[in-house]
Amino acid sequence: MELDKKTYLWIIAAPFLFLLHEAEEYLTALPWLADHIALVPTAIARLIPPTSDFIAYAGVAFFVIYLIAGLVAIKSRSRALPWIILAILMMARLENAALHTLESVVLFSYTPGAVTAILIIAPVTIYLVRRFIQLGLISRRSLIMIVPTAFVVQTAAIATMLMLG
Repeated sequence: MELDKKTYLWIIAAPFLFLLHEAEEYLTALPWLADHIALVPTAIARLIPPTSDFIAYAGVAFFVIYLIAGLVAIKSRSRALPWIILAILMMARLENAALHTLESVVLFSYTPGAVTAILIIAPVTIYLVRRFIQLGLISRRSLIMIVPTAFVVQTAAIATMLMLG
């Protein structure tokens, strides 16, 4: 199948929508931490920078990476490496949304990023990955490799954010 206009537009829109998630984290992370520091393991609390700047830097980096990955994939043939890379990035975002949701459920409370994770990140990434499969841009079987790779990418992104923060 060929890439339809609706999916094309969602691929282009996704990085812009993901910025809303970064903005939510930027505005809420440090105030939330100040009120809930006892809930954060000491080893993790020590890694958190004193300002939210690291979230802003990560947001800009993620925006550029997702936009470039999307544009390159759009220009590529089905099942080519750029589609796999874009699917890995989308799945990493979905895993991030799941983590935010799980944190809020476990704590029975709002956690930074939870609102946009549930209302924006999860629906957009689920829609796009499903469309990639439906359109034959990636195979369903490739999810066996995409899901764990996305977990590694997500973990590396968080570690890099904290180290550069």
